[in-house]
Amino acid sequence: MGPDMLRGDELIGCGSSYDGDSQQSSRGWENQGPVWRSCYEFSAAASQLKRAEATKGDSKQVDDILALWRKRSELAKRIVEAAAPKIEDVVLKVAMTASLLLEGDVRVGLTPQCLEECDRALAQKGEGEQCLKALESELWALCERVEHQTAALEARWDCAEESEEVGGPNDARAGFSLARAWNELNESIWSVARYETMTPVGLRAKGTMFRDLLALVGAMDGLSALQESYLRDFDHLAYRHLYGKDSPMPRRSVG
Repeated sequence: MGPDMLRGDELIGCGSSYDGDSQQSSRGWENQGPVWRSCYEFSAAASQLKRAEATKGDSKQVDDILALWRKRSELAKRIVEAAAPKIEDVVLKVAMTASLLLEGDVRVGLTPQCLEECDRALAQKGEGEQCLKALESELWALCERVEHQTAALEARWDCAEESEEVGGPNDARAGFSLARAWNELNESIWSVARYETMTPVGLRAKGTMFRDLLALVGAMDGLSALQESYLRDFDHLAYRHLYGKDSPMPRRSVG
């Protein structure tokens, strides 16, 4: 997560100092949307877990800690699944999702629901369908390369499977060809992840690429980088959407 990304606990104003028994701390959150409530509950559970781990001793405490870890995991999933109807909700959800990915609480934060919410949050009235090639030609070229290499990888996968069924000296050659195609695709995805998109159209292209590749190459490290890149770029675009295109993005420490 880059230095500009908001930390979720900073957004909701609670962290290790939260007192789970304080009615004053929880007052007002009951009337907030599902994203805010889920983030608040997650932060409370995380703080409770931190205190429990600092004082663990007997077996009952160990059981309590395990239960808190399970609760933390459930609340992390709830954040990802929570509906975010307003752009402020999406900003918080994206920031918390980035934090959850960084901490290993979730593996996939860019669900179809999240992609749709981000797209809707950045939509401008009368924008119409805009062309990625015209707006961000470099990103368009990178996406084209990924598309071609994905097709090549699938073809070599089929070839490798056929070679295994037949057997013989071509097995090693097919395996080498598949590994090479995998590495080339991974590097190209990394190139897209390193690119900072400046338009909602470019962000949508990143999200579409992630969605389409997830089932095919879910374990690829380039895909994880692409997911983080999407969340980072949304953060920047949302800030400019809310405060104006010329507004400088504030530098924030992630601790």
